[in-house]
Amino acid sequence: MLTFGIDWDDVIAPLNDRAIEMANEEYGFGEPLTLEDITSWENTGRASVIKKYYDDPRLYDRQYVPQESKEFIRKLMTKGNVYIVTAVYPRFMSRRIEQIKEAFPDFPEENIIMGFQKSMVHVDITLDDGPKNILKSNARFPVLMRKPWNRELTGLLAVHNFEEFFQLLEQIKSSMIEERVEEKAPAVVALVGPSGSNKNRITRKLCETGRFIVPRAYTTRPVSDGIHQQISEAEFARDRKQFIETTMYAGYAYGTKWEDITRLMEQDKYIVMPMDLSGAIAMKRHYPTVIIFCKCSREKMIAGILEKNMTNREKMLRLLSLENELKNADLCDYVVNTGKDDALERILAVLPDA
Repeated sequence: MLTFGIDWDDVIAPLNDRAIEMANEEYGFGEPLTLEDITSWENTGRASVIKKYYDDPRLYDRQYVPQESKEFIRKLMTKGNVYIVTAVYPRFMSRRIEQIKEAFPDFPEENIIMGFQKSMVHVDITLDDGPKNILKSNARFPVLMRKPWNRELTGLLAVHNFEEFFQLLEQIKSSMIEERVEEKAPAVVALVGPSGSNKNRITRKLCETGRFIVPRAYTTRPVSDGIHQQISEAEFARDRKQFIETTMYAGYAYGTKWEDITRLMEQDKYIVMPMDLSGAIAMKRHYPTVIIFCKCSREKMIAGILEKNMTNREKMLRLLSLENELKNADLCDYVVNTGKDDALERILAVLPDA
């Protein structure tokens, strides 16, 4: 049976939302603060004024559990042992326990774990919005809940909501029973793997065979790779509902639109897409999808990152994500060493002819 460690603040029960409310009420900003103003975990930006409320009892009295969070925990309890793992100051612990028991009367009290050393907790899957908590986690599958303050964190399993978490859970369960996926065209071939693992090069070579086609992809990052189309952050936000999947990578947004995939599915070809694992899992929910993990030697991947035309900060974020992304191989249908000469043949071998 799987074990889950679920964070409380800003995963189950919004906390920063309440702190933002208190700041707007007290200061009456001409331009009200929003969650988007919390641009880092350290909270050093415009919204840093809310830090003082973290030590204010009124903040914890305002905190409540939305109905969707209640339904999430109840559903998750049917799939394994659930622990609520929460970092809270000792003086607020009793109030936190009261809130948990009020929201979840049937939740086992012994499954409430309080403390700031979350890395000491061993579970199969953890869900947390804190970058440090995820990076230091001992969970087999640490999952990041995407929030504005962790948008630059790259290469981790990440979800935007509870529905995506359950999609990821199904992929994890599938990987544990070692299911092999064989999909005939038309189907999606998702190439995932660390930066520098030759995903774009393999994509172009597959298209040269005539059996593959690549859809238009959109990103807020300046690009000229022939695969992605750059749009502004405002355009990306405006069109968000048109995307079948979106992700953040090294601080930039990426996504694929429904209309582009649906149109290409009418052709008798494989739709090949270099993307991250969270996006691949989203694709798998809606279309026949094979997820292939691309890897090569660490030296080649590091060299590939350093040679890319991007800022030093983006290179640093991709280098830092390398080890975390390598762990994702266990959740993919196939693993191919894209540093070898026979990489293309190996990929073609697992994809039946139409």
